[in-house]
Amino acid sequence: MKKINFKQKIHQELPIEFKTFLTKFKTYLITECNVSENTLISYLLDLEEFFLFISGILKIRNISNVNKTVIRSFILELQRLGYKKNSILRKINTIKSFFKFLLAKKYISSNPALYISNIKKEKILPSFLSKNEVEKLLSLIEPKDFKTSRDRALLELLYSSGLRISEVAKLLESDIDLYEGLVLVKGKGNKERIVPVGDIATRYIREYLKFKHSQGFKNPTLFLNKFGKPLSVRGIRKIITLWVKKASIHKKVTPHTFRHTFATHLLDAGCDLRSIQEMLGHKSLSTTNIYTHVSIERLKKVYEETHPRR
Repeated sequence: MKKINFKQKIHQELPIEFKTFLTKFKTYLITECNVSENTLISYLLDLEEFFLFISGILKIRNISNVNKTVIRSFILELQRLGYKKNSILRKINTIKSFFKFLLAKKYISSNPALYISNIKKEKILPSFLSKNEVEKLLSLIEPKDFKTSRDRALLELLYSSGLRISEVAKLLESDIDLYEGLVLVKGKGNKERIVPVGDIATRYIREYLKFKHSQGFKNPTLFLNKFGKPLSVRGIRKIITLWVKKASIHKKVTPHTFRHTFATHLLDAGCDLRSIQEMLGHKSLSTTNIYTHVSIERLKKVYEETHPRR
């Protein structure tokens, strides 16, 4: 079994029963779990990979023939192929959710994934920009027309609020209160939260809106492309890549890097974890807790570079 290239059309390779259950699970995730689009895609791709393995390698054609040994065989194969621990853990969680769904809907009488143990999750410290790098990047963008004013406002908002790229792409003009400095965010599972926006970011958003309205664009979405259509997630990524390159910042910078930078800089300045959790929209404080590791690593580095008796 090789790592699957999901750009290929693999769905038709599955047995009919697996296709049927994949469709039912998709409907369940959308209608009852209200998962985000990215989560939905991840679940379905993980499940397809599991189905491809058990049908292609183990020649299993029916869900009723899947037991814990079959699931463990899949996990061992992932480990043999060199999948990262966090990737394997996600696939395990997908399989567990799927069989829990089947049991709840009475498609099966027992859950073969019930006693499958999770592997230990790797702690991946998120990368972030230094304050100097942020200043270097943002000050480079001089808002003199629609495009440059949009780009400056976009990056200022990402750094100021720590929003996910999908959240920024969906923002409407009406979601931002430029006078109070607040933004209404529709996060994962359509859960709403209110996040503060700094004075500098609101100033550049106001400036961008002047250019936007002078173009005659009527679309209520906050950030638009040059054709007056909503700026896509892909479009936002391209904008970030463009300016990072122009700023000669030689590290990988993604929209999520701004989110990590936002949280890390707040923590460094003394903001409490619970408040950062609220602003990031994390369901669990343990998710936010990773930023304490980032700050500890930074402190250790400073100590090693400066303490005379390190």
